[in-house]
Amino acid sequence: MRLQELGKFRRDERGAVLITFTLIFIVLIGFTALAYEAGYWYLVRSELSKSVDAAALAGAANISNPYVDTAAIAREFGNENFPSGYLGTPADGADGSVQFEASMDSNSTVRVSGRVTALATLARLFGVDRVATSATGVAQKKEVEIMMVLDRSGSMRDGTKMSDLKNAARSFVGYFQDTQDEDRMGLVSFATTVRVDFPLGNTYVMPMTNCINAMTANGWTNTEDAIRQAGGPSGFTNQAGLSGDQRVQQFMIFFSDGMPTAFRDRFKYDNQDYDGVVAGGSSNGRLDCRPDRNPVSNLDSMLYRPTGDGSYPNVNPDTTGDGRSASILTPPLTSCGAPNNRYYNTKWYTFETVPVPGYGSEQCRIPMNRLMPYFCDMARQSALDNAQALKDRGIQIYCIGLGRERVTLDGDFLRAISSGSGYTYITPNSSQLEEIFQQVAMQIKLRLVQ
Repeated sequence: MRLQELGKFRRDERGAVLITFTLIFIVLIGFTALAYEAGYWYLVRSELSKSVDAAALAGAANISNPYVDTAAIAREFGNENFPSGYLGTPADGADGSVQFEASMDSNSTVRVSGRVTALATLARLFGVDRVATSATGVAQKKEVEIMMVLDRSGSMRDGTKMSDLKNAARSFVGYFQDTQDEDRMGLVSFATTVRVDFPLGNTYVMPMTNCINAMTANGWTNTEDAIRQAGGPSGFTNQAGLSGDQRVQQFMIFFSDGMPTAFRDRFKYDNQDYDGVVAGGSSNGRLDCRPDRNPVSNLDSMLYRPTGDGSYPNVNPDTTGDGRSASILTPPLTSCGAPNNRYYNTKWYTFETVPVPGYGSEQCRIPMNRLMPYFCDMARQSALDNAQALKDRGIQIYCIGLGRERVTLDGDFLRAISSGSGYTYITPNSSQLEEIFQQVAMQIKLRLVQ
């Protein structure tokens, strides 16, 4: 009797285990189904979120285009990226099919919302037929400041280089015509001396076009002063202390067909202080600050006052000293020159802070083979320093070089000036300049949308 009862208990125990296992299995299937559905719903929402973001960006990129409906562009872009029926969502016209709405406010902000109903599969076993999901994307077109810095040195007279540059520059300016009431642009051109042809401002297309048309090629390549003046009072706005949402995006478009061969500095002449430029070159007029040359030729100079241009006879940058005069009527007042004639020497203040190795700041008649490398190095390093100062202010720099690298053009120098990978373009053919300037313009347009 006892054995029979024990057997019956064992059979009852096996039945209980089977029931328990069945219940656990059903629960596991349920959790698996819900996990699968949750992953599917997450995928739908993720793709919908990407679509509204892309739609908002597309709308913001066309805010200034008077020929398109910004909201319509945004909705169309959303539907293209997430069409009805995508990922198993309801087909077009069906209940719960994807819908996009777009709007734009007075702050040039585009807002796009999307909603769709994701259909359930396994979750239907538990009474869940569909799940509605939505996402919102916002994009804004930022205002921009652009300073064009263009080389008009003597080497730009070769062939069609200057005319091709003018075509490219005009094309670049025209690309922003629709936004010239909102954005600001300016123009700096440089040779031995630097001109702010058009200070940073609005309504720039016509006046900048006229300035570009008027450019002529002549002189050396004063890169450092050109970059300095692009960031000066007539150039970029100083945004120090402004928060991110208050700042406008700033870009410099720098173009040159050669290496720096000049720099600006203060000098003393006949006991008076002046503003001047030192430029280096060879006797045949070709520039000698090239990487494949040992610059040992002469120095050419153009000395000028801030209030106007003018030449100063007998002022020779390779004759350094204290900047005072000597006279045949009085004992020599200068450390340079012979006492039996009137001789003016020049004191360049750069020699005080960055002296020529082995020579004092007032050393007279420093050998030419020491001066030329010095001036070439100063011209290059000063340009790099000025460019870095702009980048430290958040200004993005595009560099466009025309010429053959390590022959007429220092590509490493341009890449060092630029804001990094993707900001430097070098071509040996001036006919490609217009295409390059257009590429840069399109990149800037894309960077303005956030």
